[in-house]
Amino acid sequence: MSVMDVPEEIRHSLTEWCAQRIPPGERERRRIGYTVHGRQVTISDRRAPAVPELDVEWSSTPIARLAVDDAGHWTLHRPVDGGWVRTSDGADPIALLDAQAPA
Repeated sequence: MSVMDVPEEIRHSLTEWCAQRIPPGERERRRIGYTVHGRQVTISDRRAPAVPELDVEWSSTPIARLAVDDAGHWTLHRPVDGGWVRTSDGADPIALLDAQAPA
């Protein structure tokens, strides 16, 4: 089996999906973003520090994880009690996210 990373067109769609989750007026203090590790995409809710003078790091809370197999089939997982629970699967990762929009 070959290892398939996340295709560039999916990364582009994920970038757009994440940007659409937060209204423009909130983007200074909150964002939805994603990271890719091989065939997994973790989507996180990122928030600016409450007291920027004391902490310059944004917090990051995972809200969903997508995984793709060698055949291009996607699964969506949600965080539950410190682990991940599979909630749905299909051919289109954006449709999976839209069906269970986390933000």
